[in-house]
Amino acid sequence: MMIKRTFYALLLLVVTSVASTSVAFAQDPSFVKVKSDNGFNETVSALKSSVKSHQMMVMGNMNQAKVLSMTGLQLDGAQTFFVGAPAMGKKAFGMNPAAGAVLPTRIYVWAAKGGQTYIGYFKPSEQLTAISPKFEQAGMMVDKKVDAIVSQAAH
Repeated sequence: MMIKRTFYALLLLVVTSVASTSVAFAQDPSFVKVKSDNGFNETVSALKSSVKSHQMMVMGNMNQAKVLSMTGLQLDGAQTFFVGAPAMGKKAFGMNPAAGAVLPTRIYVWAAKGGQTYIGYFKPSEQLTAISPKFEQAGMMVDKKVDAIVSQAAH
């Protein structure tokens, strides 16, 4: 039981740190925020479909609303998806295994107060080139894919 409490306390600390970092960099041009034309559940469904239609896959996801509900915080929707393509990952990891700090790309869908849904992510190109300038071209290719996925999912 003590291990479980410690785990949840650590998880809350991590989530809080990520949330405060996201707020601090809200004006960062490398963060892309797209307003969805649909509600949260429809946007999540559209995102999954869009990922598939762009020959990528959801490699994992985290239901942050569910995790945070354990703290008493009730959100209308908050879910992160880890999106990538194994063939692209193989090339990137072959160039520099530190690419794993960025790939797969993290795409976040959330419902804001008032019911509006958004999709957000940090541009992979900027994060990848921070690891190595050799990632510039590959990063821009990933940016284009993620831009297309999010645009299709939001509209």
